[in-house]
Amino acid sequence: MAALASAPLAAKVYDCVIDPSETVDVAGPTGGVVSEVFFEPGEQVEKGQVLARLESTIQRATVQMLELRAGDTSEIEAQRAQLEFLEGRLERTQTLLDRGVVSHGVLEEIQSSVDANRSLLARAELARRVAQEELTRAKASLSLLEIRSPIDGVILKRYFDNGEYLPLEGSIATIVQLDPLEVVSFLPVREYNSVSLGEIAQVEPAAPVDGAYPAKVSRIDRVFDVASGTFGLQLRLDNPDLKIPAGHRCKVTFGVEN
Repeated sequence: MAALASAPLAAKVYDCVIDPSETVDVAGPTGGVVSEVFFEPGEQVEKGQVLARLESTIQRATVQMLELRAGDTSEIEAQRAQLEFLEGRLERTQTLLDRGVVSHGVLEEIQSSVDANRSLLARAELARRVAQEELTRAKASLSLLEIRSPIDGVILKRYFDNGEYLPLEGSIATIVQLDPLEVVSFLPVREYNSVSLGEIAQVEPAAPVDGAYPAKVSRIDRVFDVASGTFGLQLRLDNPDLKIPAGHRCKVTFGVEN
């Protein structure tokens, strides 16, 4: 990120702090024994990336069994073939009845078999739909045992290792978002009307970080702090290469010529 030119004499400089734009304690939707952890502190992670997996042997076996049931169409195919045969037989019997070769009783018997087979086919199709719904539910339950990152960021802390029990409300990691960064500063109340949302200021991190970087005012507090006679504001500082660390002091300069 290119450094800005130094500020003019009329510019006003204030202390500030560079923070992550977001800090998230990542917890799973359910508790359980941690079977696999796929990250270490300091690693970059992407939104949706699997961070850890809880013990899921039983759930995976259930999914595999239901996949077999949901994919099995043999019963449906057998009932359809039987129904096709009986309907053909019914049609032939109706022809024979019209010719006076067979009685109404024979036709009624075959019609009863057709009706019964249609019922069996409907039950087989329903059973397969139920199996498919059970499979969907089982996969959803299995997915609850995978803990994914809710944001793009960097792992700050890791709290559990393989084999340890993660409680229901326990966090397995803390992730911080370092792009963009959040710059927080407090200005005297007399300057309240001198800054505006969207204004560009110059942020200079303290040593050993070099350079001065543009940041945009993203929030201005509407409530003053009576004790200190100040108001807070927040700036967005883009940090695509993660060159600028968070948790660092800085100076912010307003009235910079761009």
